[in-house]
This record gives sequence, C-alpha cells and structure tokens, in this order.
Amino acid sequence: MSAATLALTRRAQALGKWGEALAGDDFVALPGSELAGWFPPAGLARLVATWNHLIRDETVVGGVVRERRYGRLLASRLPTGEWSFTALAHQAFQQTAEHIPLYDGKARMFSPIAQETLADPVLTALIATDLAIVCAVVPQATRFEVGLHQMRVLATPDAPGSPTPEGRHRDGHDFIGMHLMGRANCAGGESIIHRDGLPQTRMTLTERLDSVVVSDTRITHEVTPTVADGAIGVRDMLLVDINER
Repeated sequence: MSAATLALTRRAQALGKWGEALAGDDFVALPGSELAGWFPPAGLARLVATWNHLIRDETVVGGVVRERRYGRLLASRLPTGEWSFTALAHQAFQQTAEHIPLYDGKARMFSPIAQETLADPVLTALIATDLAIVCAVVPQATRFEVGLHQMRVLATPDAPGSPTPEGRHRDGHDFIGMHLMGRANCAGGESIIHRDGLPQTRMTLTERLDSVVVSDTRITHEVTPTVADGAIGVRDMLLVDINER
C-alpha cells in the first residue's frame, strides 16, 4: 500500500470513528494534532492569517471585545461523494430570541468574509470534513447551507474575554463545527458540553484545529471566559453552522 493510499485509509477511518461518536454522543472532539496534518502547512498558514483582518464587532454586548466576519456557502454532495461549494449572497445573521435571548431576535449585520477566503481550498476542505462527520447522523442529506463565522475574542489584564457572552445556549442550527485557529497569551476558554441527564463534558481547545462538532438541536454548550496572561489574550475560532436544505 502506497503512503498516499495509507493516508486516505487512515483519514476515512478517522472520519468514520468521529461520525459514530457524533451519532452516539451528540458531540465529538477532534484532535488538532491529527486534523492539521490533513492540510498543506502553507495553505493552513494562509487561511489562519486572514484572522488578522477581521473587523470590530459593534453588536456584541457586555463590554466584550470581539472581531468578526461572516459568510455563507451552499454545499452540495456530488455523486462521487465529494462536496461542491457555492458562495451565497451576504446577509444579516439572525437567531431567535428563544435560542439567544441576549439579542432579542434582532438581525445583526457583520462584515463579510472575503470571497477569496470563502473559496480557499483549506477552508472548504475543513468544511467538507465537518460534513463527512455530520452525514453519519443524516446520511440521506445532499445539500446544506453553511454559515461561517471568523471570530477573534480579545482579553486584557483588566477585562477577560467572553467567547460566549450569551452563556449556556444552543444556536438554532442542525449542527455546528467549532475549530480553534489560534490562541495566544491567555488562560481559560474551557468548552462545556451539556447533555440532559449526563455529567458535563469539559475540554479546553489549545492546539491549532482542536475542534468540536455538535448536534446543536440535542445539546447546549458554552465557553468560559479567557484571561489575559500578561499581554493581550487572543482566541481565534472558526464556527461552521450546518443546516440541511
């Protein structure tokens, strides 16, 4: 077996394992140490660098300092099993007050993700990874609307960062992929998964591409504040909203 074939086999095995975990537990944690190896280092670095060009989120409340961009893609599964992606028109982002009371159901307009970023092959390959895992739960699905949030939460010695100022919540999507893109000069930021009748699951994403995929209709989740470690603390995330269409 060639090295390339062996790598594809191991990737398929990992996706199958993670899909089974999502189907059984309603969430799955993906180790960045493994996931990062699936992408060309230069391509991953190119994508990560786009987090340095986000725009201040003026809609966030509670004194939180956050930068953000938002974009949408239509994902269609081809007969080969691969995914094609089409950029959708930019629009405001809206969640119901039932899911996020903090914003009372108001539409929030964020700066758009650059078109070249939406088409970045590393980004679309990462989304395809999420979709492969999700399809273990909804194997019949062939089309998804994908919402993408590039987010940077900043913490200073005087003001902790708040990745989830809304607290424990669900976002109102079918599934969500949560991917750590960068983290520097901060402690905290512990992800907490709540499942009815079961103990909390707590984890801290620390390495690039440490990730969690969740069935958002079945669990609630939150992230504890980040605390600056002597300098400005930075936590960069890519959130992937996945809704069957």
